[in-house]
Amino acid sequence: MTSPGAADAVAAMLWDLRVGGVVEDRLSPSAVRLRCYLPPSRARAVTLRLLRARVRGLARYGLDPGRSSVACRTVEIGRWARAWRKAMRPVHLGRLIIAPTWARVPPRPGRIVVRIDPGMAFGSGAHPSTRLCLRALLRYLRPADRARGTVADVGTGSGVLAIAAARLGAAQVRARDIDPEAVAIARANVRANGVAGRVSVVRGSGVGNPPVPAALIVANIVADTIIPMLPEARARLAPGGLFIGSGIVADRLDEVLAAAGACGFRRVEVLASGEWRAVVLAARDSDRLEVRGRAC
Repeated sequence: MTSPGAADAVAAMLWDLRVGGVVEDRLSPSAVRLRCYLPPSRARAVTLRLLRARVRGLARYGLDPGRSSVACRTVEIGRWARAWRKAMRPVHLGRLIIAPTWARVPPRPGRIVVRIDPGMAFGSGAHPSTRLCLRALLRYLRPADRARGTVADVGTGSGVLAIAAARLGAAQVRARDIDPEAVAIARANVRANGVAGRVSVVRGSGVGNPPVPAALIVANIVADTIIPMLPEARARLAPGGLFIGSGIVADRLDEVLAAAGACGFRRVEVLASGEWRAVVLAARDSDRLEVRGRAC
């Protein structure tokens, strides 16, 4: 249990533990309960102790966790899976809808539906950092311009951003993740959405070394990973390309922007949702960019 203002940060901590989904219950105006399934492990006691310390430590970043507590009880996995699936709802972002595979979404003209089974990987579309990336893709991905059609998705998780980019018109999407389980889940989701011909998923860290420069690089990770990645991202971008970085808590934004400036990026836009931020960056020598479409 924690405060509403700290709920997003605590949910991110739970996803970092590779839990099988997170359910949020609003208990009162000042209290939120987050539930997840933690697989059996001999290290569970240590994991819970570290989680309690991380929650208490949120105050150092300007987030008041309130009267927080961390509790654990044994539950049958089938019961948890049913409760989690019942709690998940489609995420609507303009013409783009991210829906769990088991949800019914009636077809409508102009609607783009991405169906995701996140399994144990991050990326149901519900987390604010993912929604910020999707908003940025809707604004800045210009599929009619073939030179801007290649996308790199770093830390793909369930593959939601890579699939969304392909469904929005990207000619080629190259997705990477260091977690073999995430790679397997992303590949299954790519096949299920019918974009296997345009989306490849491999295991690896960073941007990698694509055969052609990327028109757009998206990384929904954390500031500690984004900052050292920026020089590599700058080197892998095509002329006029963009970098979208999300998973950044508000207190780390200035640090990320300073690091971006130091390696040749300029700020195009910062998107915000609660305590979370996403940055859109372009090379300083790129032509002035035009934002097309409306914000979601």
